[in-house]
Amino acid sequence: MLSERKTFLAIILLIFVFSMGLALFTNIAALQKNFLFADEATYYMIADSLAQTGDLEYTRNDLINYYRAFNTDPKGIFLKKGKDGKIFYGKSFAYPLFAAPFVKLFGANGFLVLHSLLLLLLLLMGFYYLLSNNQSAVSFLAIFTFLFASVAGVYFLWMTPDFFNLCVVFFALFFWMYKTTHRVEDQSPPSRLQSFLHSDFSDYLACALVGIAVFSKPPNIALMGPLILYTLVKKKFLKALLMIVVFLGVAFVFFGLNHVVTGDWNYQGGERKTFYGQGGYPLEKEHLTFDSAIGGSMTSEGYTGKHLYYPRVYIADLFYYFFGRFTGLAWYFFPAVLALFLFAFRKKHLYQWLLLAALAGEILIYIFIMPDNYAGTPGGLANRYFLSIYPLFFFLIPLELKIKEISLSWLVAAVFIAQILVNPLQHSHFPATHAKKFPIKLLPPELTLINELPTNTNPNARQQDVGMKYTWLYFLDDNFIPRTTSEIEKKGFWTRGPHKAEMIIKTWYPIKKITFHLLNNPRMKNSVTVNFVGEKQTIELGHKARASLTFTPRRVFRMNEWIHLYRLSIQAEKGSIPHLEEDESDERRYLGIYFEVEIIPEYMPD
Repeated sequence: MLSERKTFLAIILLIFVFSMGLALFTNIAALQKNFLFADEATYYMIADSLAQTGDLEYTRNDLINYYRAFNTDPKGIFLKKGKDGKIFYGKSFAYPLFAAPFVKLFGANGFLVLHSLLLLLLLLMGFYYLLSNNQSAVSFLAIFTFLFASVAGVYFLWMTPDFFNLCVVFFALFFWMYKTTHRVEDQSPPSRLQSFLHSDFSDYLACALVGIAVFSKPPNIALMGPLILYTLVKKKFLKALLMIVVFLGVAFVFFGLNHVVTGDWNYQGGERKTFYGQGGYPLEKEHLTFDSAIGGSMTSEGYTGKHLYYPRVYIADLFYYFFGRFTGLAWYFFPAVLALFLFAFRKKHLYQWLLLAALAGEILIYIFIMPDNYAGTPGGLANRYFLSIYPLFFFLIPLELKIKEISLSWLVAAVFIAQILVNPLQHSHFPATHAKKFPIKLLPPELTLINELPTNTNPNARQQDVGMKYTWLYFLDDNFIPRTTSEIEKKGFWTRGPHKAEMIIKTWYPIKKITFHLLNNPRMKNSVTVNFVGEKQTIELGHKARASLTFTPRRVFRMNEWIHLYRLSIQAEKGSIPHLEEDESDERRYLGIYFEVEIIPEYMPD
């Protein structure tokens, strides 16, 4: 038994050595294609500023240092105007604060060095947590599967706080849960580590870690529920009070430091903007200031009030959260779903019910305060905000596990996310790639996230003008041909060959009737099918023939008074490459069917 344990500890150490080699010797700039975007750019600049000058102020030197590291501009950087007219970074500094010492030593590679250390601790804690009730092999496979049979491990490569948040929450739960589920062995005196893990001090450390997690992502406040309620049930009232004091003390230090430095408790509040470099960045030139440089307002103040939707949106989000095409836990984090299943059919304990309530509460917090963006920005892979919640599922599972239960996660991963796991960098840069093929393409797209879908990272696929006011088209796959500047394609699009092009039409009004004007490719006989919100029509077209199909919508997904969403798809039976078929043609694209959209609205907004 001891020999087997040492074997798997050696494997964990080898994983750490491998990850550290990756962290130290990877060409980060080349890996990122000399391009950091939005959150990654911001967190890198915060960490670099803390490493070089020890402050959170955005200065011209920070911008110069960024150019030296990545030879390009930090597109989408979040900045906010603080006290005394100074400019500060508009993100939490918890993650870059811990990364700063490593960034000081290793540059951008320092983020991955930090991640390697966090990975080592997480694997060790997960292994020891399950060890007493399982064989070493089962314990190791369980924690390894938790990370790498989901997309969680992919975020090891991201310079964003998501992997950091996952680890901090995991550590907090481990320090609280260990004494709850493990007894001190009677046959031998406990080690110092065992004594600490069974003492009240481990609970205080857990609360301190939750304080950091809350500063990094405020919805993590739900974690304090199980810790305090379980202590109160055990009638340890003074201890519960001290745990609250520790949590509030750590959280106050972080939020207070933000207030002292920037003049604001909320790092996302006040005058906060994101800059993409149109016309330059603040302080890049003498005349460019926070106010004069072009930036989009990104303050969190009043966010919820500005994003109130009909009740059906929140109900749909609950479904999408687990089964959506781009964010569903069932596909991207199946070990979490497996944990729920095992919990449902095994003996239950109080701490498990409390964990279930906490994870449900945190999911609902994200859905209700961010119903149109509960998963993060469109550049994210799956649901990156879920990484803070994911550890609760690990500690929800029964301590007794079997290999066949763990192997089920790998079966689901093989079907749905194998391509992501094999090539995580490619899918990090192009986060919608996997969802454009079977079987993911069969799943329902998250209509509520229309402006945040990963397909929107392709500028030719998002918010396309169809020649009518308050009307936009969003493509969900690559089965369309980006329009050219030719007059014929001014309002419409070609589908790609015989492939089905799936889309969403977004309007600021209800559609009374919609007509699709079709133009066939050079095929002498072609069958074209249009499916509009469940109603399907098919028509036969001849060589370059034209026709029209009209629909009266039977249903619409309304998010609020303004946003109306309609799913549709268009597919030609046969494709054509005119250049290879007609001597006079120079058209080399693989044409399917050309379509334009004409809409009769029930009414138009003022």
